[in-house]
Amino acid sequence: MYHQVRFIDETGREIVRVDFDGERPHLVAPGALQTKRDRYYFTEAMVTPPGSVYVSPMDLNVEYGAVEVPPRPMVRYAVALRTARGAPRGIVILNLHASRILGQVLALGRELGSVSLASSTGHYLSRSEWVRGPTDAPFARRPEGVAQDFAPALAATILAGTPATIAEPGFGGRVVAFAPIFPRPEAGAEFWVLAHAYRKREVLASIWSLQLVVVTLGAGVLGVAVVLGVVAARHFTRPITALSTAAEAVASGNYAQRVRVETNDELEDLARHFTRMATRLEHRERELREASERAERKAMESQALYGIGTEVLGLLALPRILDRVADKARELLRADVAMLCLATPERPLRLGAMSGATEALGLAPGDRIPVCACAQAGCVEVLCPAVVGTPFTTHVAVPMKSRDRVVGDLCVAFLEPRALGPDEREFLTGLANLATIAIEKARLHDEVTELTRLEERERIAADLHDGIIQSIYAAGLGLEECVRLADEAPVAMQRRLEELIDALNVVIRDVRNYVVGLAPERLQDRDLCQALADLARGLSLNGLLELELELEPGVEGRLTPAQTAELYHICREALTNIVKHARASRVVLSVARDGDALRVTVEDDGVGFEVPARRQAGRGLRNMTDRARRLGGDLAVESLPGRGTRITVAIPAEVAA
Repeated sequence: MYHQVRFIDETGREIVRVDFDGERPHLVAPGALQTKRDRYYFTEAMVTPPGSVYVSPMDLNVEYGAVEVPPRPMVRYAVALRTARGAPRGIVILNLHASRILGQVLALGRELGSVSLASSTGHYLSRSEWVRGPTDAPFARRPEGVAQDFAPALAATILAGTPATIAEPGFGGRVVAFAPIFPRPEAGAEFWVLAHAYRKREVLASIWSLQLVVVTLGAGVLGVAVVLGVVAARHFTRPITALSTAAEAVASGNYAQRVRVETNDELEDLARHFTRMATRLEHRERELREASERAERKAMESQALYGIGTEVLGLLALPRILDRVADKARELLRADVAMLCLATPERPLRLGAMSGATEALGLAPGDRIPVCACAQAGCVEVLCPAVVGTPFTTHVAVPMKSRDRVVGDLCVAFLEPRALGPDEREFLTGLANLATIAIEKARLHDEVTELTRLEERERIAADLHDGIIQSIYAAGLGLEECVRLADEAPVAMQRRLEELIDALNVVIRDVRNYVVGLAPERLQDRDLCQALADLARGLSLNGLLELELELEPGVEGRLTPAQTAELYHICREALTNIVKHARASRVVLSVARDGDALRVTVEDDGVGFEVPARRQAGRGLRNMTDRARRLGGDLAVESLPGRGTRITVAIPAEVAA
C-alpha cells in the first residue's frame, strides 16, 4: 500500500501531501508541509522526459533530516509536470512501502538466523529482526547498519560488492552468506546487499536434541539406544567430516574437491556454498595458470624476435637468419615442419630455409617449388605443393611483403589438425616481417655493392680522362717538339727526351695511384699552388703559349687533400682543352678567396665556342662539372666564338675551410 501521495512544485516545496496510516488517508496541514528541493529523487524526477515515469532506488524514508523509526524502505514513483510551453511546474510523487516486496526474502529469517537487506553505504533497508535502541523516538539520526552487527573487516567484505560465504571464528560465531544486487546497472557503484547470518550453534541444535533423546531413551533400552546413537552420530557427523576433509584438500591446493551432502538442512546449504567456492577457486586457478603460460610463451616469442632482430642488425649471413626464423617458427608454434619460400622476379619460387620433418618433404634449401597460392592466401589454411601428398593435415602460410611486392612466404605445417590462435598468428607474422627485413637488407647490400663498383669504375674513368690522358697528350706534344729539334738542336732534343721519359714514368705511377685511389704524382708532397705551377710550366712549353698564374698566398692551406686533387684535375682538364682546341696565345689561371667562396678561374684568348652545343658533346666538361658538384660548388663556362673562354669554379667557404 502507498505511504504518501504528494505534489511538489518546481521550487521543491510540498503543495499537497496525503499520508496513509494503514487504514485511511490523512491530508497534511499546510504548516506541516516540507521543502524537498535537496532530495535526489526531486532533482532526478524533474528532468524526466515527458511521458515517462521516474522510479527511485529503494532507500529508507528520511523526515526532518532523520531516518524514520522503525525504518521503512521506500520506492518512489514520480511524473514531471510541465506547462503547455514545456516549462517545469513540479512533480506528482507516490511513496510505496517496500516491506511487502521484501516479505518473501525476509521470511528466510524465520527458519534460521536473520536476513537483512542493506544499501551500498552499509545502512539497513530492511531485516527480519531489527536491533532496538533505548529510545522511543519516531526518528533516529543514524540508521542501523552493517557496521553495528559485524566486525569492521567482515563488514567491509560484505559491502565490497562480491558474493561470498564467511564463518566467524569461535563456536559461538556466525556463518554469513551474502551477495550483491544491482537494481540499476547504469548507476555504477550503487547496489544492495542481501545477507543471511546464522549461529553455528543453530546448525548443531538438531544434533544436540537427538543426543538428548538418545540419552533419555538409553535408560530403558540401552543397547538399542547405543546402536541408534552411533548410527545417528555417524549420519549427522559425516557431512561435517566431509566438509572438513574437503576444506583441508582445498587448502592444500586441490580445488577439484567437491562435497555432496543430502541432509535438507543448513549443512546441505553450507556444502553447496562450499562447492561453489571450490568451483570458483578452481576456475581462478586455471585462469592464472593459463595466463602464466601465455605470459611465458609471449616472453619466449619476444626473446626470439629480439634475437633474430639483433642478428639482422648484426649483418649476419642471410641463410643463417632464414634458418633461425624457420627453427623458431617450428619450435615456438610446436609445428612439425616450418618452411620459408622465396620469390624473385628473375627466379621461380624456391625453398629458402626449412626446419622439421625434412624427410617427409624431400626438399632442400634452394630447390624449386611449384607455383602456389600461399603468397596470396594470407593467414589461412591453404594447399601448398610442398606438403600435398604428405601426412600434414594443417598448413598455415603468412606472406612476406615489402611494400607492394611479395618476396616469399613463411609456412608452418602440422601432422594433426590444429587452429592457430591470434597470438600465435601475430608471432608468425612478426617472424615473417623479420625475414622480409633480412631479405630486403641483403638485396640492398647487393645493390650498394654494385653501386660502389660502378662508382669506382666511373672514378677511374674520370681520373684516366682528366689525368693520364692529359699527361699522355702533353708527352705527345713534347715528342712533336723533339721531331722539330732533331735537326736544329740535337742536344736540346736529348734533354727534352729525358724530360719526356721522366713525365712518362710519372704517368705510370699515376696509373698505379688511380687504381688504388691515391693522389696523382704531382700532388704528393705538394700543395695546390706548387702542383699548378708545375702543370703550367709543362703546358706552356708544350703548347707554346703564355700562361700567367695568380695564386692568393696561403689559400691552399685551407684545402683538404681530396679538395686539392679535385681542383687540380679541373684545372688540368681546362688547360689541356685550351692547348688542344683554343689556339690561344695567353692563359690566366687564378685561385683566390671571393667573399664566402673560393674561386678558381681559367681564362684564355682563344677561338671560343658555342657553350650549349659543346657542353652536351664533351666528356671533359662533364667531368669538370661533376667534380665541382662533389665539392659542393658549381662550374660556369663563358665563351663565344672568337672571344675566348672563361671557366670558373666556385666552392662554398665552409667546404674549403
